[in-house]
Amino acid sequence: MDIYNHFDYGEQLAIRLKPIAHTPEKPRYFEAFGLEDLFTFDDKLSSVSGTILIAVDGYESESKDNGADGLTDTQQYAFIVARNTVSDRPYTLASAFKECRKICKQIRNALLQDVLLSSIMDRDTQINGIGPIGDNFYGCLLSFSMRESEDFLLDETFWNQQ
Repeated sequence: MDIYNHFDYGEQLAIRLKPIAHTPEKPRYFEAFGLEDLFTFDDKLSSVSGTILIAVDGYESESKDNGADGLTDTQQYAFIVARNTVSDRPYTLASAFKECRKICKQIRNALLQDVLLSSIMDRDTQINGIGPIGDNFYGCLLSFSMRESEDFLLDETFWNQQ
């Protein structure tokens, strides 16, 4: 999919969103290759405070027959917005979920209004609570998908001649 690069898009969102305000001096944007990759985030987040954005791309896709002459591939993506909380103060968890959900909705709205993505983004999205990540980061996960038409042509450069 040449139109959408999830990690580049995520970094631009992290820079532009005021609650995250990612900069090289104040890193608040991270990348994960699937949700299981989040288990290794303790070191990455040990010196981070505030609200963060994690772009998750597990390179998952599903193909369906388009009923004509090809397939429709659907790639799954996610953004996690989370902020650090205080473990002995449960109200900080609820506050994190509430604020991160608002940011996830803004990201969803930005994706849906992006004219470059309008023909490929599925308008059905989902927001779920998530946490803990790293040292008590809690927030929300926005999941969505992009569609791309594929044909059945074989790329001869992948095959040995017999």
